[in-house]
Amino acid sequence: MNQKFFSPWSRKLFADCHVVEIGDSRLVTVSGMGSEDPTDGAILHVGDVKAQTVAAYEKIQTSLARAHIALNEVIRVVVYLTDVRDKDIYESIQAQYFDADDMPVHTLLVVQALAWTGMCVEIEVTALSKNK
Repeated sequence: MNQKFFSPWSRKLFADCHVVEIGDSRLVTVSGMGSEDPTDGAILHVGDVKAQTVAAYEKIQTSLARAHIALNEVIRVVVYLTDVRDKDIYESIQAQYFDADDMPVHTLLVVQALAWTGMCVEIEVTALSKNK
């Protein structure tokens, strides 16, 4: 079974979350999340990496919850930052969402720009869960 979830704004652009059933497990991928308003796509908290990171993780949690997946089932995180000086700020927020002893594998990339002007951070995750 394949299942996709969309926010109202992303409906015509991309799925927020894709669930694929593989045997007795579900592989869940969540699109890169930033601080876009889920209703109209406006970038919130322009220039504030801390607030944008919180907004992204809250959207990730919402996307995972729609698929009945918990944040502790995330197995991989990929982060895109536009300024390497924001790495410590990002990591302090990430630590609020993941247990330090059970942190998923993580890739952090610094990029020149993200898809929308004003974005400082974008985060995508992959989760693996047993069917319930």
